[in-house]
Amino acid sequence: MITSFFCHHLFQHFKYMSDWLAQQFLDFEPGIHYGQLQMQAGFTGTNTIRIYNPTKNVHDHDNEAMFIKNWVKELAHLPPKLAIEPWSMTQMDETMYRFKVGRDYPNRIIDMSITRKEALDKLYGMRKSDYFKSERQRILDKHTIKRNYKNSK
Repeated sequence: MITSFFCHHLFQHFKYMSDWLAQQFLDFEPGIHYGQLQMQAGFTGTNTIRIYNPTKNVHDHDNEAMFIKNWVKELAHLPPKLAIEPWSMTQMDETMYRFKVGRDYPNRIIDMSITRKEALDKLYGMRKSDYFKSERQRILDKHTIKRNYKNSK
């Protein structure tokens, strides 16, 4: 999720976060994690592009915003929907909860609906190139086992 947001929504190269992220893992193993960073960033040519939406993920997995309310104290007194999406507050919400985005909590730095579309356009645009297609095939030929599924039972 962090890699996807950093690379696809902030348009940063994964290498700029890899050292920091490595320090966050209890079980960091360069041979495993660095490849995972590349995959989540869309650098490997054989995997599906994964552009995660952190807001959707919270709605799907923590719709009561318990994690957010525990770790982001500024949002703890808000109802779950507003704790998850503080930028969606109306003036009435701000008055009712005595809370103003930009004062009590930072303004959001990007609009994920815009950055997601931009990232998809860029990534899928690259995947259509002849170079990408030939690299993908080269990687698959070198690193996968060919199986003849027609004759196996």
